[in-house]
Amino acid sequence: MPSRRNFIKASASLALIPLVSLDVRAAEKVPASDATAKALKYVQDAANASRMDKMGVAGADQYCDNCQFYTVTDDSWGGCSLFQNRLVAAKGWCMGWVPKA
Repeated sequence: MPSRRNFIKASASLALIPLVSLDVRAAEKVPASDATAKALKYVQDAANASRMDKMGVAGADQYCDNCQFYTVTDDSWGGCSLFQNRLVAAKGWCMGWVPKA
């Protein structure tokens, strides 16, 4: 018969499973073939995007790394909440761009 101590250890281990799966998903780069990427016209190099001035910011100054939805991971990639926190290029761009507050 399992002891209460073993039950608590097993329960604590199971509670960590969702956290591990979030890290794995966050490490995935958004592919250009992704349906959300296509819908938002995401590009890894903002120079390849047709950017219009938006919310008082010139199109040429709009990058993922200065967007409200971007979370810094390293110098060249970061998580984006528009793409379920998968990685996007820091110097990328999509139509969902909003300036950081």
